[in-house]
Amino acid sequence: MKKFLLLSMAASAAFSQFQSVNVTPQNINDYEQIVDIRTEPEWRATGIVKGAKTITFDPYNTTKFIQELKENFDISKPIALICRSGNRSFHAARMLDSGGLNIINLHGGMGALIRQGYEPVPFNK
Repeated sequence: MKKFLLLSMAASAAFSQFQSVNVTPQNINDYEQIVDIRTEPEWRATGIVKGAKTITFDPYNTTKFIQELKENFDISKPIALICRSGNRSFHAARMLDSGGLNIINLHGGMGALIRQGYEPVPFNK
């Protein structure tokens, strides 16, 4: 049984689509599909990446989050996640990591972008 579990884990890792990249003002436009997973007060406080969609990530309800991704994005293409610092998006990306989704964590998040001179657009609901 132990051998089967190890083989399953290795096979899962082999098909993993999860990656983490340091976000910069220069590379943010390389991502066609960006999801800002922060909360509405955070979006209002700092603004969002131009063209990003806003979906708050709830680690206790990943099924709902995945459903929202499927309804709002082409899941056959990479989907980049961004948060305040990159920690929340990293954990979300790891939780969502599967053969069916190509998830990218934008490490450093909005904080890194803003510190590097990126000017977010205002959040409008």
